[in-house]
Amino acid sequence: MAEIESLASEEPLAKHVQRHRTDRLIMLSDGIFAIATTLAALEIRLPEHPASLQAMLADSGQSLVAYALSFLVTAIFWIANRELFARVHRTDNILTGLSLGLLCGIAILPAAVHVFYQPGGLAVGFKFYCLVMVVCGLMNSAMWIYASARPGVMRDEVTRAERWRRALPTLIMPAMFFICLIVDKTHVVWVIAPVALSVFVLRRIVAPRLSASKTVDSAA
Repeated sequence: MAEIESLASEEPLAKHVQRHRTDRLIMLSDGIFAIATTLAALEIRLPEHPASLQAMLADSGQSLVAYALSFLVTAIFWIANRELFARVHRTDNILTGLSLGLLCGIAILPAAVHVFYQPGGLAVGFKFYCLVMVVCGLMNSAMWIYASARPGVMRDEVTRAERWRRALPTLIMPAMFFICLIVDKTHVVWVIAPVALSVFVLRRIVAPRLSASKTVDSAA
């Protein structure tokens, strides 16, 4: 891709319009992600005159944990977004719409984490947080799956195997948070733990061995 918003470049109008659409979508996405992390930092509540560092951390520990969680989740989605658009050749209305859906969820993520950590509202706040995570996860998955399946959206150099190797695992996060959304909070750990362990085994042990065996068979 050429330099972002390089208006001085000489290129056909159709190519310029397409590049302009992609560049503006990337800039909007980065802006929303940056705002989301900033809003999360604004939720930190530090005491004005703490007696010591330990006292300050004790008084503001909840808001610091909420900020760290919000930043971590936002960073995960930003990395997925970066990896996707590094492979995108062109954007269309559907991919743009899915991106805007993801950004809508990302923008509300700091508020969802804040509600989650509000005293007395843990149960309802947790459900709302899970709902936001499901929406963001589904939008992220939809973007990857659409870009992988739609001809011409991803660059030709991205093989079909690599597309789906990256697209299908994005369904794990919304699936896990959907379970958290419908299961009672006291049973979440007992449901999520075996699912997370199974996913880890499949991705880190089974999948690499299958890929290695296919490589050996192809070489033979």
